[in-house]
Amino acid sequence: PNLRRKHFFNCSRHDKYIMPAGSAADFVAACKTTKITHAVLVRHASSAPLREGAASRKDKPHDWKFDDQMRVLTPKGIKQCEDASASWFKSLDLRAILSSPARRASETAMRMMANYETEESKVDSLYLRMVASSHPAGMSEVCESLFETMGYGPLRKFFEAEGGEQAFQAYGDTVCEEMSTTMTGPSFAEAGSSGSCIALFGHAVFLNAIAFKIAQASEFSEESKNALLDLDLGETEGIYINLEDGSFEKKTSNVPEAPAPAPAPAPAPAAAPA
Repeated sequence: PNLRRKHFFNCSRHDKYIMPAGSAADFVAACKTTKITHAVLVRHASSAPLREGAASRKDKPHDWKFDDQMRVLTPKGIKQCEDASASWFKSLDLRAILSSPARRASETAMRMMANYETEESKVDSLYLRMVASSHPAGMSEVCESLFETMGYGPLRKFFEAEGGEQAFQAYGDTVCEEMSTTMTGPSFAEAGSSGSCIALFGHAVFLNAIAFKIAQASEFSEESKNALLDLDLGETEGIYINLEDGSFEKKTSNVPEAPAPAPAPAPAPAAAPA
């Protein structure tokens, strides 16, 4: 489904955007009600490209969305999950895990939880749910088209593109609305109250848009919001948001990638005939 019309407002600067009812503001309110003090938005690990012969997004968007959702993690991505889990993710005081329905995001979530839910850790089982709107395919033609043509990078460059600011903010609002609905539902309350952090696993650039909307609703400083616009989020890195003091930090494993193997030496030339 496309983003709902109610989310769009005329705006010339990000600090002038009018917060619509029932979106990021409701997510922040749901966090306060459920005593969630932190949120972490995690980009999925390295994943395989679309399969050979996959549908075109413009010609068959429905089929393309399915193909995109089925992309799996690469061996590099699996290693990234292990490193991120061991270095920073397992230390969070988690209560709930939310994820994009894309396999690369949900698989990242499950693998990064491997060092968290162990018999030795003695933690309660985490609440798990999919957030359908966090997978951007089919959500906004503007967002998808800009990402397709501009590639990865900080959110600011997408805000500066024609229609980008409205489209990405609307996307962030929609995801926040779905998360708040999940958090105020009976199953979330029944899952218990231990843990003060909620995690969302999703996609590059789009997670920054969600973080930006949360920052707006939480009345973060202009300095913090500008820093979010310029943040480039790498694979299995997280935006760790403190909802109480209006700050955030970038979580990363800081594990250097293994160097590429040296090329094999060229074979020696054959000896000239005597």
